[in-house]
Amino acid sequence: MAEGDTIHRAARKLAEALAGKRILDVEVPNPRSPLRRQGDRVERLRGATLTEAEARGKHLLLHFEGGLVLHSHLGMRGSWQVVPTGEGARDRRAWVVLSAEGLEVVELEGSRLDLRTEREVRSDPRLRALGPDVLAPEFDAETGVAALRLTDQSREVGEALVDQRVLAGVGNIYKSEGCWSARIDPWQRLADLSDDELRRLVIETAALMRYGLETGRMPRSIYRRAGQPCPRCGAPLRSRGQGDANRRTYWCESCQRSGDNPGVEEDQ
Repeated sequence: MAEGDTIHRAARKLAEALAGKRILDVEVPNPRSPLRRQGDRVERLRGATLTEAEARGKHLLLHFEGGLVLHSHLGMRGSWQVVPTGEGARDRRAWVVLSAEGLEVVELEGSRLDLRTEREVRSDPRLRALGPDVLAPEFDAETGVAALRLTDQSREVGEALVDQRVLAGVGNIYKSEGCWSARIDPWQRLADLSDDELRRLVIETAALMRYGLETGRMPRSIYRRAGQPCPRCGAPLRSRGQGDANRRTYWCESCQRSGDNPGVEEDQ
């Protein structure tokens, strides 16, 4: 699933591509696109100009003059692309193609795409429930620690990190890589960690995400490397599903120790 750095980078790219340009046409090539059911709003988008490209965690909000917002969530397979004129509409995977002078902005697949009003966005319960965005300019370590302390302290660290209501933007990759970088066991309960340990975890995770945003390269020290030697201590890396959603967590049982790791099986 696209994580927060990918969404923030997409917001930057689309803002730069569409700056000062009117939307000349809107096409919806994929018959499964949710915009097929929003013909009136699609028509209103033609001729509008982008006023802001906003990332909120894993959500991308493209604000246009006239009060319309294109709300996107990429899910596991979605992506945004900027392509030369004429290329986007030929791709049947495209949920939407926004044509402007000299280019097209295309969303390929995804889990959500809606044209909404500003009022609908402001009242959206899912957006209102989001925790602080780890990549927001105002985010700092104390904000992250406070957010983690507000949730149920019996929760495991790794499960809490990917809860978008706690911290927005963190997904499986940065959960695993952040815990490893901070030497925190993702299976520990929040209650068993000191504020200093949580602060270290927040700082390391945010730094990795900022690096991913600026470079376009996600860290892969341990993610999807179960059974391989830990880059830090050489012990075999482990993996297991975690939380109600059974999302896979990767960690080193040797240098991310706690008192009560669950039994695990390597994922070869």
